[in-house]
This record gives sequence, structure tokens and C-alpha cells, in this order.
Amino acid sequence: MTRDICLHLVLPKSLEEPVIDELLRHPDWVGPFVTHPVDGHAAPEHIASEGERVRGRAHRIKVESLTNHDHARQLLAQLQTDLPGADLGWWISPVLDSGALK
Repeated sequence: MTRDICLHLVLPKSLEEPVIDELLRHPDWVGPFVTHPVDGHAAPEHIASEGERVRGRAHRIKVESLTNHDHARQLLAQLQTDLPGADLGWWISPVLDSGALK
């Protein structure tokens, strides 16, 4: 598989397991991926809890996956079907090169 883009997903902790399960169900679409906790900064109406609104940021999980554009679009469509109305942000960025040092 050509892996020339990185799909970035930002989601609430409550969606971490369903999203990871979906990624693992589609190894033909999804290359290697990582997850890590991040703070999301957005307009207050997009921050769910009162404590997060006081902090001015929301606890989120970021998933980054190497893939290609067509597979990313397929995955996004599948997530939209499986998790309608989910508070899930995404963007795609180019990957100029990748590899592993062994």
C-alpha cells in the first residue's frame, strides 16, 4: 500500500475504543498508527464539560495513521456511518517520506 498521507483524528476519550476497533477492522485501509492524549482548544460551545470550559481546553485523543487518500476517505465514510454525530475532528496531511530505523 502506498502511504503518502497521514490521517489525523481528534476525538473524545469515550470514542477511543470504538475508533481503534474500526481502524483494526480495516488493515487494508489503515497503515501503522499511534494514539496519544492531547488538549483540544476550541470555542467554548465545543467543550463538553464545565471543568474543561474553565480550563479553556478539552481532553482528547489524537490518532495518526499512515495511509493513502482513497483509504482515508473510505475510513472516514465508515466512521460517519458507525458513529453518526460523533464529535470527531479530522484532517489529512502529506507524508513526504517514512520508514523505520532498525
